[in-house]
Amino acid sequence: MKTIRVSVHRSWVMAVVGGTAVVGFFAMIVVSPWLLDSTVGRSEDWHRLSEVGQAYGGVSAILAGLAFCGIAGSLLLQWRQVRLTQVMLLRERHFELARIAVDDPSMAFPRITGKSDVEARRLMVLNLWVAHWSMLWNTGQLSPQGLAAQFDLLFSEPAAVEWWSLVGARWSGDPSLNRRGREFQTMANEAHQRAVAAQSAADGQAGGAP
Repeated sequence: MKTIRVSVHRSWVMAVVGGTAVVGFFAMIVVSPWLLDSTVGRSEDWHRLSEVGQAYGGVSAILAGLAFCGIAGSLLLQWRQVRLTQVMLLRERHFELARIAVDDPSMAFPRITGKSDVEARRLMVLNLWVAHWSMLWNTGQLSPQGLAAQFDLLFSEPAAVEWWSLVGARWSGDPSLNRRGREFQTMANEAHQRAVAAQSAADGQAGGAP
């Protein structure tokens, strides 16, 4: 309880100090024209002070512009926060649906034909990993080098190469709606092409061996 009281007391002290500083700052702005010249009282002095006041008009315009930029930046950050929150909610819903399909592959949509339950579960888990990387990439938590390394590791598995050949073109829906989405899709396709080329080269060497 004592700690709480001390914290509240400090908050009040900081609020009072901050309010006093703000009031003092505005007071200095108001009285600064009189502080600039000690010979107040003659008409020509008031004319000089009016010119000083006009100079403050330019300063106020600059401050108003800075305030407008601050408001615009705040709105942009709020929009990005709302966008990321929506992405998080969609990813959570996708994870719930994927978990149901992993528990029972017969509930998967679309149905994975020609695969055993173990293989179907493996492809679903790979899809979840790619979705996780997409979320990290969109939030700036994954670098281009890190994403490329993850895709190279993913496509070192032949099943992942086959899976991306089937779903890669439509995996992220419409990536043209988002610049980060286009970059993610491009890096995934490039890694997949490298894996396909390496696999083709390895098959050619194996076929040409005596």
